[in-house]
Amino acid sequence: MRRAWQRSGLREVLPIFLTVRVGLSLWMFLVRQIFSQAIPPDPVARPYLGVAVETNPWLEPWQRWDTLHYQAIAERGYGAFDSALFVPPLYPGLIRLTSRLIYTDSLLSALIVSNVAALAGMAAFYSLARAEAADPSRARRAVLYLSIFPTGFFWFAGYTESLLLLFSSVALLAARRSRWLVSGLAAGLAALSRLTGALLIVPVGASALLAVRKDRSWRPIVAAGGALLGALAFPLYVWLGMGLSPLAPIEVQAARAQGGFAFPGVNLTIAIQRLAGGEANFADLFDLALLLLFIGLAVPVWRQLSRPLALFYLGYLLLHLSRVAEIAPLLGMARYVLVLFPAYLVLAGWGRRPWIHRLIVYLSAAGLLLLSGQFAIWGWVG
Repeated sequence: MRRAWQRSGLREVLPIFLTVRVGLSLWMFLVRQIFSQAIPPDPVARPYLGVAVETNPWLEPWQRWDTLHYQAIAERGYGAFDSALFVPPLYPGLIRLTSRLIYTDSLLSALIVSNVAALAGMAAFYSLARAEAADPSRARRAVLYLSIFPTGFFWFAGYTESLLLLFSSVALLAARRSRWLVSGLAAGLAALSRLTGALLIVPVGASALLAVRKDRSWRPIVAAGGALLGALAFPLYVWLGMGLSPLAPIEVQAARAQGGFAFPGVNLTIAIQRLAGGEANFADLFDLALLLLFIGLAVPVWRQLSRPLALFYLGYLLLHLSRVAEIAPLLGMARYVLVLFPAYLVLAGWGRRPWIHRLIVYLSAAGLLLLSGQFAIWGWVG
Protein backbone atom coordinates (compact mmCIF):
# COMPACT_ATOMS: atom_id res chain seq x y z
CA MET A 1 0.00 0.00 0.00
CA ARG A 2 2.76 2.42 0.93
CA ARG A 3 4.66 1.59 -2.24
CA ALA A 4 1.55 2.17 -4.37
CA TRP A 5 1.04 5.55 -2.64
CA GLN A 6 4.59 6.57 -3.49
CA ARG A 7 4.39 5.35 -7.07
CA SER A 8 1.11 7.15 -7.71
CA GLY A 9 2.73 10.56 -7.31
CA LEU A 10 0.04 11.65 -4.85
CA ARG A 11 2.56 12.16 -2.06
CA GLU A 12 4.50 14.61 -4.23
CA VAL A 13 1.58 16.66 -5.52
CA LEU A 14 -0.74 16.69 -2.50
CA PRO A 15 1.05 19.60 -0.72
CA ILE A 16 0.91 21.68 -3.91
CA PHE A 17 -2.74 20.79 -4.50
CA LEU A 18 -3.83 21.63 -0.94
CA THR A 19 -1.86 24.87 -0.78
CA VAL A 20 -3.26 26.21 -4.04
CA ARG A 21 -6.78 24.92 -3.44
CA VAL A 22 -7.09 26.30 0.08
CA GLY A 23 -5.41 29.55 -0.92
CA LEU A 24 -7.82 30.06 -3.82
CA SER A 25 -10.85 29.34 -1.64
CA LEU A 26 -9.76 31.92 0.93
CA TRP A 27 -8.85 34.46 -1.75
CA MET A 28 -12.09 34.17 -3.71
CA PHE A 29 -14.13 34.29 -0.49
CA LEU A 30 -12.25 37.46 0.49
CA VAL A 31 -12.82 39.04 -2.92
CA ARG A 32 -16.57 38.49 -2.58
CA GLN A 33 -16.51 40.04 0.89
CA ILE A 34 -14.80 43.13 -0.50
CA PHE A 35 -17.09 43.28 -3.55
CA SER A 36 -20.13 42.24 -1.58
CA GLN A 37 -22.84 43.75 -3.75
CA ALA A 38 -25.44 41.36 -5.09
CA ILE A 39 -24.76 40.09 -8.60
CA PRO A 40 -28.19 39.00 -9.83
CA PRO A 41 -28.82 36.65 -12.75
CA ASP A 42 -29.02 38.20 -16.20
CA PRO A 43 -30.12 36.31 -19.33
CA VAL A 44 -27.11 37.62 -21.30
CA ALA A 45 -24.37 38.71 -18.89
CA ARG A 46 -24.98 36.13 -16.15
CA PRO A 47 -27.16 33.31 -17.52
CA TYR A 48 -28.17 30.85 -14.79
CA LEU A 49 -30.25 28.73 -17.21
CA GLY A 50 -32.77 27.79 -14.55
CA VAL A 51 -30.14 26.73 -12.00
CA ALA A 52 -30.71 27.87 -8.42
CA VAL A 53 -28.50 30.75 -7.27
CA GLU A 54 -25.95 29.53 -4.71
CA THR A 55 -26.14 31.31 -1.34
CA ASN A 56 -23.26 29.63 0.51
CA PRO A 57 -20.52 32.34 0.57
CA TRP A 58 -17.74 29.76 0.14
CA LEU A 59 -19.35 28.10 -2.87
CA GLU A 60 -20.99 31.12 -4.53
CA PRO A 61 -17.75 32.54 -6.08
CA TRP A 62 -17.35 29.29 -8.02
CA GLN A 63 -20.82 29.35 -9.63
CA ARG A 64 -19.84 31.17 -12.78
CA TRP A 65 -20.15 30.89 -16.57
CA ASP A 66 -19.85 27.32 -17.94
CA THR A 67 -20.25 25.81 -14.47
CA LEU A 68 -23.91 26.79 -14.72
CA HIS A 69 -24.15 25.04 -18.08
CA TYR A 70 -22.83 21.81 -16.60
CA GLN A 71 -25.20 22.16 -13.63
CA ALA A 72 -28.18 22.67 -15.93
CA ILE A 73 -27.33 19.59 -18.01
CA ALA A 74 -26.73 17.49 -14.90
CA GLU A 75 -30.08 18.56 -13.47
CA ARG A 76 -32.30 18.50 -16.58
CA GLY A 77 -30.41 16.74 -19.37
CA TYR A 78 -29.59 17.95 -22.86
CA GLY A 79 -32.94 19.70 -23.15
CA ALA A 80 -31.89 22.23 -20.52
CA PHE A 81 -30.86 24.87 -23.10
CA ASP A 82 -30.29 25.16 -26.84
CA SER A 83 -26.51 24.72 -26.99
CA ALA A 84 -26.24 21.94 -24.38
CA LEU A 85 -24.68 19.50 -26.87
CA PHE A 86 -21.35 21.33 -26.58
CA VAL A 87 -20.32 18.94 -23.81
CA PRO A 88 -20.24 15.12 -23.89
CA PRO A 89 -22.09 13.28 -21.11
CA LEU A 90 -19.34 12.15 -18.73
CA TYR A 91 -18.89 15.30 -16.64
CA PRO A 92 -22.61 16.13 -16.23
CA GLY A 93 -23.22 12.45 -15.56
CA LEU A 94 -20.61 12.38 -12.79
CA ILE A 95 -22.14 15.53 -11.29
CA ARG A 96 -25.58 13.91 -11.22
CA LEU A 97 -24.22 10.66 -9.77
CA THR A 98 -22.31 12.49 -7.05
CA SER A 99 -25.39 14.53 -6.16
CA ARG A 100 -27.41 11.37 -5.67
CA LEU A 101 -24.71 9.55 -3.73
CA ILE A 102 -24.06 12.28 -1.17
CA TYR A 103 -27.43 14.07 -1.31
CA THR A 104 -26.07 17.48 -2.22
CA ASP A 105 -26.65 20.11 -4.90
CA SER A 106 -25.12 20.08 -8.35
CA LEU A 107 -22.61 22.90 -7.68
CA LEU A 108 -20.92 21.16 -4.76
CA SER A 109 -21.03 17.91 -6.72
CA ALA A 110 -19.34 19.59 -9.70
CA LEU A 111 -16.61 20.98 -7.45
CA ILE A 112 -16.06 17.57 -5.83
CA VAL A 113 -15.75 15.84 -9.21
CA SER A 114 -13.40 18.51 -10.56
CA ASN A 115 -11.16 18.59 -7.49
CA VAL A 116 -10.83 14.82 -7.24
CA ALA A 117 -9.98 14.76 -10.94
CA ALA A 118 -7.53 17.66 -10.47
CA LEU A 119 -5.65 15.87 -7.70
CA ALA A 120 -5.54 12.61 -9.63
CA GLY A 121 -4.62 14.47 -12.82
CA MET A 122 -1.73 16.28 -11.15
CA ALA A 123 -0.46 12.98 -9.78
CA ALA A 124 -0.68 11.39 -13.23
CA PHE A 125 1.04 14.39 -14.79
CA TYR A 126 3.79 14.18 -12.17
CA SER A 127 4.36 10.49 -13.04
CA LEU A 128 4.41 11.35 -16.74
CA ALA A 129 6.89 14.16 -16.11
CA ARG A 130 9.10 11.79 -14.09
CA ALA A 131 9.04 9.33 -16.98
CA GLU A 132 9.97 12.07 -19.44
CA ALA A 133 12.65 13.84 -17.41
CA ALA A 134 13.79 11.28 -14.80
CA ASP A 135 14.17 14.22 -12.41
CA PRO A 136 11.83 14.43 -9.39
CA SER A 137 12.54 18.11 -8.75
CA ARG A 138 11.79 19.04 -12.36
CA ALA A 139 8.56 17.03 -12.22
CA ARG A 140 7.51 18.83 -9.02
CA ARG A 141 8.23 22.20 -10.60
CA ALA A 142 6.14 21.22 -13.61
CA VAL A 143 3.18 20.41 -11.34
CA LEU A 144 3.68 23.67 -9.46
CA TYR A 145 3.74 25.73 -12.68
CA LEU A 146 0.66 23.92 -13.96
CA SER A 147 -1.19 24.56 -10.66
CA ILE A 148 -0.45 28.27 -10.39
CA PHE A 149 -0.79 29.20 -14.07
CA PRO A 150 -2.87 32.40 -14.26
CA THR A 151 -5.96 30.43 -15.29
CA GLY A 152 -5.05 27.47 -13.06
CA PHE A 153 -8.14 28.01 -10.91
CA PHE A 154 -10.08 26.26 -13.69
CA TRP A 155 -8.50 22.99 -12.52
CA PHE A 156 -10.56 23.37 -9.33
CA ALA A 157 -13.67 25.07 -10.72
CA GLY A 158 -16.74 23.27 -12.06
CA TYR A 159 -15.21 22.86 -15.51
CA THR A 160 -13.97 19.90 -17.58
CA GLU A 161 -10.29 20.94 -17.62
CA SER A 162 -9.34 18.64 -14.74
CA LEU A 163 -10.93 15.59 -16.37
CA LEU A 164 -9.06 16.28 -19.60
CA LEU A 165 -5.79 16.63 -17.67
CA LEU A 166 -6.41 13.36 -15.83
CA PHE A 167 -7.38 11.20 -18.78
CA SER A 168 -4.81 12.71 -21.16
CA SER A 169 -1.96 12.17 -18.68
CA VAL A 170 -3.08 8.62 -17.92
CA ALA A 171 -3.48 7.78 -21.62
CA LEU A 172 -0.01 9.05 -22.53
CA LEU A 173 1.66 7.53 -19.47
CA ALA A 174 -0.01 4.14 -20.03
CA ALA A 175 1.03 4.16 -23.69
CA ARG A 176 4.59 4.90 -22.63
CA ARG A 177 4.47 1.89 -20.27
CA SER A 178 2.85 -0.32 -22.97
CA ARG A 179 -0.36 -0.66 -20.99
CA TRP A 180 -2.48 -0.39 -24.09
CA LEU A 181 -5.88 -1.24 -22.65
CA VAL A 182 -5.53 1.44 -19.96
CA SER A 183 -4.30 3.93 -22.53
CA GLY A 184 -7.24 3.30 -24.85
CA LEU A 185 -9.76 3.46 -22.01
CA ALA A 186 -8.35 6.76 -20.72
CA ALA A 187 -8.28 8.26 -24.23
CA GLY A 188 -11.88 7.22 -24.75
CA LEU A 189 -12.93 8.77 -21.44
CA ALA A 190 -11.15 12.01 -22.42
CA ALA A 191 -13.33 12.18 -25.53
CA LEU A 192 -16.42 11.57 -23.40
CA SER A 193 -15.38 14.40 -21.08
CA ARG A 194 -14.76 17.08 -23.66
CA LEU A 195 -15.17 17.20 -27.43
CA THR A 196 -11.52 18.13 -27.92
CA GLY A 197 -10.53 14.99 -26.01
CA ALA A 198 -10.98 13.15 -29.32
CA LEU A 199 -7.62 14.62 -30.39
CA LEU A 200 -5.89 12.10 -28.12
CA ILE A 201 -6.28 9.60 -30.93
CA VAL A 202 -3.28 11.30 -32.58
CA PRO A 203 -0.59 10.83 -29.88
CA VAL A 204 -2.06 7.54 -28.62
CA GLY A 205 -2.37 6.24 -32.18
CA ALA A 206 1.19 7.31 -32.94
CA SER A 207 2.45 5.49 -29.84
CA ALA A 208 0.54 2.37 -30.86
CA LEU A 209 1.87 2.50 -34.43
CA LEU A 210 5.47 2.84 -33.24
CA ALA A 211 4.99 -0.11 -30.88
CA VAL A 212 3.48 -2.25 -33.64
CA ARG A 213 6.43 -1.56 -35.91
CA LYS A 214 8.90 -2.24 -33.13
CA ASP A 215 7.40 -5.33 -31.49
CA ARG A 216 5.53 -6.82 -34.44
CA SER A 217 2.47 -7.16 -32.21
CA TRP A 218 -1.05 -5.94 -32.81
CA ARG A 219 -1.88 -5.49 -29.11
CA PRO A 220 -1.12 -1.74 -29.16
CA ILE A 221 -4.00 -1.25 -31.61
CA VAL A 222 -6.29 -1.68 -28.59
CA ALA A 223 -5.23 1.81 -27.44
CA ALA A 224 -6.01 3.44 -30.78
CA GLY A 225 -9.31 1.54 -30.91
CA GLY A 226 -10.31 2.78 -27.46
CA ALA A 227 -9.54 6.36 -28.42
CA LEU A 228 -11.56 6.01 -31.62
CA LEU A 229 -14.55 4.43 -29.86
CA GLY A 230 -14.57 7.21 -27.28
CA ALA A 231 -14.47 9.84 -29.99
CA LEU A 232 -17.38 8.24 -31.88
CA ALA A 233 -19.58 7.36 -28.91
CA PHE A 234 -21.17 10.76 -28.32
CA PRO A 235 -21.80 11.62 -32.00
CA LEU A 236 -23.40 8.18 -32.45
CA TYR A 237 -25.63 8.75 -29.43
CA VAL A 238 -26.67 12.15 -30.77
CA TRP A 239 -27.46 10.55 -34.14
CA LEU A 240 -29.12 7.29 -33.10
CA GLY A 241 -30.49 8.28 -29.69
CA MET A 242 -31.55 11.87 -30.32
CA GLY A 243 -32.25 11.82 -34.06
CA LEU A 244 -29.85 14.69 -34.78
CA SER A 245 -26.86 14.97 -37.05
CA PRO A 246 -23.76 13.27 -35.57
CA LEU A 247 -21.96 16.54 -36.31
CA ALA A 248 -24.38 18.51 -34.13
CA PRO A 249 -22.02 18.70 -31.10
CA ILE A 250 -19.24 20.17 -33.24
CA GLU A 251 -21.66 22.60 -34.91
CA VAL A 252 -23.01 23.71 -31.55
CA GLN A 253 -19.52 24.18 -30.16
CA ALA A 254 -18.45 26.15 -33.22
CA ALA A 255 -21.46 28.46 -32.92
CA ARG A 256 -20.87 29.32 -29.26
CA ALA A 257 -19.92 32.97 -28.74
CA GLN A 258 -20.87 33.52 -32.40
CA GLY A 259 -17.71 31.69 -33.37
CA GLY A 260 -16.50 28.96 -35.64
CA PHE A 261 -13.39 27.40 -37.12
CA ALA A 262 -10.99 28.83 -39.68
CA PHE A 263 -7.60 28.06 -41.17
CA PRO A 264 -5.01 27.90 -38.35
CA GLY A 265 -3.65 31.35 -37.59
CA VAL A 266 -6.57 33.40 -38.89
CA ASN A 267 -7.62 34.22 -35.33
CA LEU A 268 -4.08 35.32 -34.50
CA THR A 269 -3.94 37.57 -37.57
CA ILE A 270 -7.26 39.21 -36.70
CA ALA A 271 -6.15 39.71 -33.09
CA ILE A 272 -2.93 41.44 -34.17
CA GLN A 273 -4.87 43.63 -36.62
CA ARG A 274 -7.26 44.67 -33.85
CA LEU A 275 -4.34 45.44 -31.59
CA ALA A 276 -2.71 47.58 -34.27
CA GLY A 277 -6.01 49.38 -34.78
CA GLY A 278 -6.34 50.16 -31.09
CA GLU A 279 -9.42 47.96 -30.65
CA ALA A 280 -7.99 45.43 -28.19
CA ASN A 281 -8.84 45.46 -24.47
CA PHE A 282 -6.90 43.91 -21.58
CA ALA A 283 -8.48 40.48 -22.03
CA ASP A 284 -7.60 40.49 -25.74
CA LEU A 285 -4.00 41.45 -24.96
CA PHE A 286 -3.70 38.74 -22.32
CA ASP A 287 -5.13 36.08 -24.66
CA LEU A 288 -2.73 37.18 -27.41
CA ALA A 289 0.31 37.21 -25.10
CA LEU A 290 -0.41 33.69 -23.81
CA LEU A 291 -1.04 32.30 -27.29
CA LEU A 292 2.26 33.75 -28.55
CA LEU A 293 4.04 32.29 -25.52
CA PHE A 294 2.73 28.79 -26.21
CA ILE A 295 3.48 29.09 -29.92
CA GLY A 296 7.05 29.91 -28.97
CA LEU A 297 7.19 26.94 -26.59
CA ALA A 298 6.26 24.56 -29.41
CA VAL A 299 9.89 24.43 -30.59
CA PRO A 300 11.44 23.29 -27.27
CA VAL A 301 8.50 20.93 -26.69
CA TRP A 302 9.25 19.24 -30.02
CA ARG A 303 12.99 19.13 -29.39
CA GLN A 304 13.04 18.09 -25.72
CA LEU A 305 10.05 15.81 -25.19
CA SER A 306 8.94 12.47 -26.60
CA ARG A 307 7.01 12.41 -29.86
CA PRO A 308 3.62 11.49 -28.30
CA LEU A 309 3.78 14.49 -25.95
CA ALA A 310 4.93 16.75 -28.77
CA LEU A 311 2.09 15.53 -31.01
CA PHE A 312 -0.38 16.09 -28.20
CA TYR A 313 0.91 19.64 -27.82
CA LEU A 314 0.94 20.48 -31.51
CA GLY A 315 -2.50 18.96 -32.08
CA TYR A 316 -4.12 21.09 -29.41
CA LEU A 317 -2.15 24.17 -30.38
CA LEU A 318 -3.37 23.87 -33.98
CA LEU A 319 -6.92 23.46 -32.70
CA HIS A 320 -6.62 26.62 -30.62
CA LEU A 321 -5.23 28.46 -33.64
CA SER A 322 -8.29 27.34 -35.62
CA ARG A 323 -10.91 28.74 -33.21
CA VAL A 324 -12.28 32.18 -33.97
CA ALA A 325 -15.14 34.10 -32.37
CA GLU A 326 -16.94 37.16 -33.66
CA ILE A 327 -16.95 38.72 -30.21
CA ALA A 328 -13.17 38.45 -29.93
CA PRO A 329 -10.89 36.39 -32.21
CA LEU A 330 -9.06 34.73 -29.31
CA LEU A 331 -12.01 34.48 -26.93
CA GLY A 332 -11.22 32.05 -24.09
CA MET A 333 -7.61 31.47 -25.19
CA ALA A 334 -6.25 32.06 -21.68
CA ARG A 335 -8.19 28.99 -20.55
CA TYR A 336 -7.68 26.89 -23.67
CA VAL A 337 -3.88 26.99 -23.46
CA LEU A 338 -4.07 25.75 -19.86
CA VAL A 339 -4.30 22.14 -21.02
CA LEU A 340 -1.08 22.32 -23.07
CA PHE A 341 0.65 20.65 -20.15
CA PRO A 342 3.84 19.49 -21.94
CA ALA A 343 4.88 23.17 -21.93
CA TYR A 344 5.09 23.17 -18.12
CA LEU A 345 7.69 20.42 -18.28
CA VAL A 346 9.81 22.57 -20.59
CA LEU A 347 9.41 25.56 -18.27
CA ALA A 348 10.32 23.32 -15.33
CA GLY A 349 13.61 22.52 -17.04
CA TRP A 350 14.38 26.21 -17.36
CA GLY A 351 13.28 26.66 -13.76
CA ARG A 352 16.47 24.95 -12.53
CA ARG A 353 17.90 28.45 -12.48
CA PRO A 354 16.59 30.15 -9.32
CA TRP A 355 15.92 33.51 -10.96
CA ILE A 356 13.88 31.92 -13.75
CA HIS A 357 11.97 29.84 -11.21
CA ARG A 358 11.15 32.93 -9.16
CA LEU A 359 10.12 34.85 -12.26
CA ILE A 360 7.71 32.10 -13.34
CA VAL A 361 6.26 31.68 -9.84
CA TYR A 362 5.81 35.39 -9.14
CA LEU A 363 4.24 36.21 -12.51
CA SER A 364 2.01 33.12 -12.45
CA ALA A 365 0.83 33.69 -8.88
CA ALA A 366 0.06 37.35 -9.57
CA GLY A 367 -1.92 36.39 -12.66
CA LEU A 368 -3.73 33.63 -10.77
CA LEU A 369 -4.85 36.03 -8.05
CA LEU A 370 -5.95 38.65 -10.58
CA LEU A 371 -7.94 36.31 -12.83
CA SER A 372 -9.49 34.19 -10.07
CA GLY A 373 -10.60 37.42 -8.38
CA GLN A 374 -12.17 38.55 -11.65
CA PHE A 375 -13.89 35.18 -11.99
CA ALA A 376 -15.33 35.52 -8.47
CA ILE A 377 -17.09 38.77 -9.38
CA TRP A 378 -18.37 37.52 -12.76
CA GLY A 379 -15.53 39.00 -14.79
CA TRP A 380 -14.83 37.21 -18.07
CA VAL A 381 -11.46 35.45 -17.93
CA GLY A 382 -11.96 32.55 -20.32
